[in-house]
Amino acid sequence: MSEPGEDGAPETGDDAKAAWQKAKLPSLAPSATAEEALAEIVLGGVAHLRGNENCVLTRSHEEGVHQMRVAVRRLRSCLALYERFIPDEQRIYLTGEMKWLIGELGPARDWDVFVGEVMAPVIGQVADEPRLDELAEQVERHRDEAYARAQAAVGAQRYIGLVLLLNSWAEGRGWREGDADRLAAIQVTATDVSHELLDEICQQVLEAGAGFEDLDAEQRHKVRIQLKQLRYATEFFATLYPKRRVSPYLEAMKSLQDQLGVSNDVEVARKLLKRVVKKTRGKERVRLSYAAGLVVGWHSHVGGGREKEQVEAWQQLISRTPYWQAAGEAAKPQPEPQPASPPPDDQAPTPAPVAPSGTAKPARPPRSPRPRNRVVRPG
Repeated sequence: MSEPGEDGAPETGDDAKAAWQKAKLPSLAPSATAEEALAEIVLGGVAHLRGNENCVLTRSHEEGVHQMRVAVRRLRSCLALYERFIPDEQRIYLTGEMKWLIGELGPARDWDVFVGEVMAPVIGQVADEPRLDELAEQVERHRDEAYARAQAAVGAQRYIGLVLLLNSWAEGRGWREGDADRLAAIQVTATDVSHELLDEICQQVLEAGAGFEDLDAEQRHKVRIQLKQLRYATEFFATLYPKRRVSPYLEAMKSLQDQLGVSNDVEVARKLLKRVVKKTRGKERVRLSYAAGLVVGWHSHVGGGREKEQVEAWQQLISRTPYWQAAGEAAKPQPEPQPASPPPDDQAPTPAPVAPSGTAKPARPPRSPRPRNRVVRPG
């Protein structure tokens, strides 16, 4: 038997079809332009997608559908980051197609997580409970249906067209069509652009997480979404910054993301259980409702310490100076900055200091009218 590859799946032999792949992170040179970074990120996302197709089509490992979803999310995040450099019509079309793909892959991943991370520990702890076994059978039926949907999407012409379009768009620098100012702006260094983009996303994370201790589940889910954007951006541009500064910040993000992810899994599980029970009647519904209550109750019990862990993970993250800012360049981010006291009535406000010549950040290119060029859609 061959040794596992770097992503945990055999590389050769009869099990090669089971191979799944993680993303290969961009390796950007310090001199790389923002345009070169965009092309490398998109092409890497396409390779990530293609590398997991067979795993999904053969249903040989549950990691395949997960990795395909991650690839699509990273691509969507990239387009959102580069929004002002991409013609609106192109970005909207590509984002819409990827939203479709996420929707087709999502249910299979939700059921995988439910079976492996929500249901399995309960069955392991609650022995000889036939109602849990009955629930597990129903869950597997739903899971099979979800995988059939995901496999149909990956085998569809619409998916093939999207993959080919993304590849040709990045190779041919399709975003160059249209506004000259936009084209000039994307030729600056990736480091300059990444610094500004990371600042923006970090601020969005802090705003979403303001008053973290008092946020409800839905609000913390929004923090998790913003945090994913910051993590993806970090992975896109990581090689432009010293590893000793990036790694601790990335670990703090992963820790908080993991903590919030567990809570989100349980919330998703509640919705899935309602769906299972809703399709039953009579005594079967009574039995499955009891089993669903066991699952939710068990996780509520073991999740008692999760609140403290989430708050601690949040504090660990916001206490760190962003890695893209040099030491002393900016104060550590705070979730709820205190507003300044208004000046006395007899005292005029102090004018804001003007940055010395040559030190100000380059201004964003102005928003151009909706361009007439379009992405050529495959027939």
